Amino acid sequence: MTKEEKLQALKWVFSPVTPIKKEEFFYGRISQLQKVCDAIKESGQHAIVYGERGVGKTSLANIMSESITNLYPIKITCNRKDTFVSLWQQAFNKIQFSKTTKGIGFNAAEKKSLVNLGNNLNPQSLNFEADIINIISSLSHYFLFIFDEFDNITDQETRESFADLIKSFSDNVQNSTIVLVGIADDIESLIGNHQSLERCLKQVKMPRMSESESTEIIEKGLEKLEISIPKSVKEEIVEFASGFPHYIHLICKYGAKEIIENNKQEFSKSYLNIAIKKGIENTNEQLKSSYRLAAISSATSSKWQSILYACALSPLDNYNCFSKADILENYNKLTGKDVKGDSISYNLKQLCEAERGNVLDKIGKGINSRYRFANPMMRAFIKLKIKSN
Repeated sequence: MTKEEKLQALKWVFSPVTPIKKEEFFYGRISQLQKVCDAIKESGQHAIVYGERGVGKTSLANIMSESITNLYPIKITCNRKDTFVSLWQQAFNKIQFSKTTKGIGFNAAEKKSLVNLGNNLNPQSLNFEADIINIISSLSHYFLFIFDEFDNITDQETRESFADLIKSFSDNVQNSTIVLVGIADDIESLIGNHQSLERCLKQVKMPRMSESESTEIIEKGLEKLEISIPKSVKEEIVEFASGFPHYIHLICKYGAKEIIENNKQEFSKSYLNIAIKKGIENTNEQLKSSYRLAAISSATSSKWQSILYACALSPLDNYNCFSKADILENYNKLTGKDVKGDSISYNLKQLCEAERGNVLDKIGKGINSRYRFANPMMRAFIKLKIKSN
């Protein structure tokens, strides 16, 4: 490949800002994709894909609509102003197909016309849910309805209507699958507590990426760009990324760009350092702002930064939380001090407040209390920020 060809390919291979849209650049989430496929194959089954911000849910939604064959995919991105009616009107407006009718008269030619299914749906109907079911059931196509960023829907009535429709689809519609995708710790946060949905709604949790999944993104992406990478550098990228594909794409993009422009073929440690600095400069402004509020202090900046770094290095439990004891242990290692828990309690409390960027959430009370990052992507950002200093 020429330099120009590599730079052009780089736009598609590593995409930290835009979710992946093509299957050939989508790695590490085959298990979750297979679970959705299993739901599609099973009559009356639907799916809900949920997880933290930044773990690749929208990329998965894009790949569903791109790669699953023998069906008609419709993907809708929800926003806060959407209602049950507006979302399904958008979905039906995306369904278009050609219809052939016979002309009138002797040897009359057949006529072809484009049908927009949205015209068959009346948003003012008192039986709107039944209309959806009747229209879809009357068609011979198999439809996949994907509603991405469903967490943006805060109206309880809209969520209730979706729950009711999914149950009705499960009982009465054989040619469609509904998939809801959104940020949540559990499905109740997305669609409420509906025990009647347990049978028909497959739960697909998107966890943070494993080391092997993260490594796959790096190896296969760089291979397409004809760039090699030492094992030690690869492991550092995986460690920094903390399971978030966004950061793998971010580091690899800026590192690979520098390598290609300098006509090199290896992702060495020096290029990793460059990639980290450029990646931090181009990362989410909200993360940078929260970090500044949390870490900057005229007199004690180093202490705040060390506590934040100690939090980022702390091992996580199954709920992505970490303990005060682990924070303290890491803080003492980083600073060479031997402080006790009470000396950082004030700092941890402040990091949960707006004045310090609401960086942490405190979970539980008393000796069993734990902490987690309010924005889970902050963990990786802190590691990269400290490294870039």
